[in-house]
Amino acid sequence: MDIRVRNVLIYVADAVRYDAVSEELATLGPTYKTISASTHTPTSFGSLLTGLYPPSNGIISFNHSSPHGIESIFDARNFHVSLAAVGGMNDTIGSIFGGVPRSTINEVEPPFIHVVRRPGGHAPYDGFDMNVYEYKTETAQEYLYNITDDPKKGREDYQNAVQQSLAEFQRNIDILEERNLLDDTLIIFTSDHGELLGEYGYFGHTHLATPEVVYVPTTFIHPDLPVSRGTELLHHVDVLPSIQTVTDDEFDIGRTHGTPFGKGRTMGFNYFEHVTYRYLPDVVKRAAGFFTGRKSLSLWDKDGGHVFVEGSHPRVGVLFLGLLSMTPEGRQILRHDDRLDLLSRFMPGHRIYDSPNFSAETARSKIDRILAEDTDFDTRKLDEGTVSRLRDMGYM
Repeated sequence: MDIRVRNVLIYVADAVRYDAVSEELATLGPTYKTISASTHTPTSFGSLLTGLYPPSNGIISFNHSSPHGIESIFDARNFHVSLAAVGGMNDTIGSIFGGVPRSTINEVEPPFIHVVRRPGGHAPYDGFDMNVYEYKTETAQEYLYNITDDPKKGREDYQNAVQQSLAEFQRNIDILEERNLLDDTLIIFTSDHGELLGEYGYFGHTHLATPEVVYVPTTFIHPDLPVSRGTELLHHVDVLPSIQTVTDDEFDIGRTHGTPFGKGRTMGFNYFEHVTYRYLPDVVKRAAGFFTGRKSLSLWDKDGGHVFVEGSHPRVGVLFLGLLSMTPEGRQILRHDDRLDLLSRFMPGHRIYDSPNFSAETARSKIDRILAEDTDFDTRKLDEGTVSRLRDMGYM
């Protein structure tokens, strides 16, 4: 894209599906079907902000920090880098990247790179106070439990939440216009992952890599960019190199798996590894890891994907039984008409979604090459308040 800017706003609306807003976003700028890096927020943010596939960036959960030697957008020199100041949703992202400076779109001074995480379509779909980005009444867990018997309300609430998020995003654009910064700013709207809205009997995200969860929108907005639906496929890792190519003061982003604006991309990798955020004694954690180890590895193009769930059947079976004992997951599973189908999607094995233009053998080979670049993970202990908040938001 032939533009040059001094500033970048990255607006990440949580849990927004590609099919929920792509038409509206295409009226603002080139909008791309994007393969999310993960079905799990911290892992997707890891790829969005480092340009590396998971697990090469070392961030597979909220327990992990960006490893030494891995560059992120917050390491961009000669820019005022910051993360949104309002809302606990940003706290956990900031801690992953080492205590990022906090600011607001009203306060950031050029040249800046400012990252915002907002509720978007995250549960509770009808329950966020958009002034403080905290729950009004119900937690995500409570909301998803209560709408199990009324999926139509859940879908309506979700669409309303996404529209509310778009309105809030527009207010950010309006502020930049009031500050006379639009001509010098690249604005990016994207999401960390999508959301299931009753498909396969499930509301939420994380556990299943499906088109509804993997595909998200990414829109690049600038006065000199045409409004359109982009033909190229994009991946989260493409965002950072895209920014790097259009800023006046180019910065070293280090190694990346991305290409500017997805040029030449035909496939993208999605990764999820089951984790727990509960406080457990080390011996219990080791036992839990033995019995519940599960990974979802998948490769996607614009028409579908191949998903490989890894882990021993007994271990994953124990994990599925654990979900049955939890709320809201257990209630959703038990109310689903085809529980065996949902179990088969969760258990180890290979599954094809839609009509990918490549074989399972090609997918497995490419995934294995990506995994060969694994880095070491630096784990950290989360404080009790953070653990409680993650549980309220539906993270295990």
